[in-house]
Amino acid sequence: MKIKLIAPSDQRENRLSIPFKLQRVNLPLLAALTPPGHTITIVEEAFVADDINQDVDMVGITVMTEFAPRAYRIGDAYRRKGVKVVMGGIHPTVLPEEALEHADAVVVGEAESVWPQLVADAASGRMQRIYRADTMTNLEGLPKPLRDLLPGSRQGYIPVPIGVETSRGCPYDCEFCCIGQTLGQQYRVRPVHEVIAEIESIDSPHLFFVDDALGLNRDAAKKLFTEMIPLRKRWLAQGTVSLAEDPELLALMKRAGCMGFLIGFESVQKDTQDEVNKIKNLRVDFYEAMRRFHYEGFGILGSFVFGFDHENKEVFDQTLEFIMRSRMDCVQLRILTPYPGTRLYKRLLSEGRLLAPDWWLHGYPPDTLLYQPLGMTSGELTNGFYRLNRQAYSLGAMTQRFFGMSPWKRTLFGCLVYAGINLSTRERYFKGLRNPQPFAGAFNS
Repeated sequence: MKIKLIAPSDQRENRLSIPFKLQRVNLPLLAALTPPGHTITIVEEAFVADDINQDVDMVGITVMTEFAPRAYRIGDAYRRKGVKVVMGGIHPTVLPEEALEHADAVVVGEAESVWPQLVADAASGRMQRIYRADTMTNLEGLPKPLRDLLPGSRQGYIPVPIGVETSRGCPYDCEFCCIGQTLGQQYRVRPVHEVIAEIESIDSPHLFFVDDALGLNRDAAKKLFTEMIPLRKRWLAQGTVSLAEDPELLALMKRAGCMGFLIGFESVQKDTQDEVNKIKNLRVDFYEAMRRFHYEGFGILGSFVFGFDHENKEVFDQTLEFIMRSRMDCVQLRILTPYPGTRLYKRLLSEGRLLAPDWWLHGYPPDTLLYQPLGMTSGELTNGFYRLNRQAYSLGAMTQRFFGMSPWKRTLFGCLVYAGINLSTRERYFKGLRNPQPFAGAFNS
């Protein structure tokens, strides 16, 4: 069979305004798991839109909630041509019946254990409707992803990093996240020697560790980073604030080539930190964490979410103070989104506070307020959010944050990256501030 694997993206986005992209690992890994005798093509729409006129027998689409409408349009178009369509990923895992309205088969859970059988069934004309992975994938012995199926790419002067996976699962049971529900709360680590062998096979020096929480197993992480030192790679990742609790780990990350990572601070208010399991009981405060990150020269993209039940309207001024005093390198500001499959979604729905139960199907832009907040009025939440965006990404604030503690910004490359990411993020966020709040009239503001 001729099989095409597609990662949809939002075709409305101006690609030049998206500050960061990476070549993901899931579709190349799926290609490596495909039984021999089939031809595989991979399409990453973050780089180039899919061409529906290509001759294929089966299409596999990985679906994230944000891109579900685009994924469904792609699936419908191929099915009209008589092409078999399979969908998998987090969104079909939590809403398989919805996905089946646009696909011939759905994979529920991790695909590694069911994909070879699905391909064999499709080739013989006996494909089932649902393929359910009943157990978590054993990460030992996974094949090397077929990255040669992805075209090399650059985004201006910033190289596109290659995705690498070292672990899966998350032990934290955050109400607003479904990772623990879909990938399991058991933190599974790949054998270090297999990760090293995979990294050695990658030509590019630029990597991105796609783990949802890199380094939670400290012993395995230290072994991995120690063995990475002679490989001379440069890499980014995402992790939790708790990484700052271990200076030895941070030093090893630096020696292994870490340039920076995304940290989910979520909220600066203590009650909300206790509400969000992954950031309570920290042994260092946020300021000390940032001091340690900057001491090692890491650039930090700090992520903050607004609209938790325990937050009040003072959170916006408090967040700005932290961003500026800590010289945050880049900032991600979001209004809390109730994703399907999360406990937050189920609770808001049961409390009658969710205004659009199938919001992802309606094309609402990011940072749409989709529920009735508790700790502040809807007007206080949205107005405070808009004001914080304008303050954090004012030209004066970006300049002030630039003269911070990160040595990496003192190089020409660091200056270009800092300016490029912050200016493109400013453009994207300021454009988003012009989007209307469709449910403003439903609230008592």
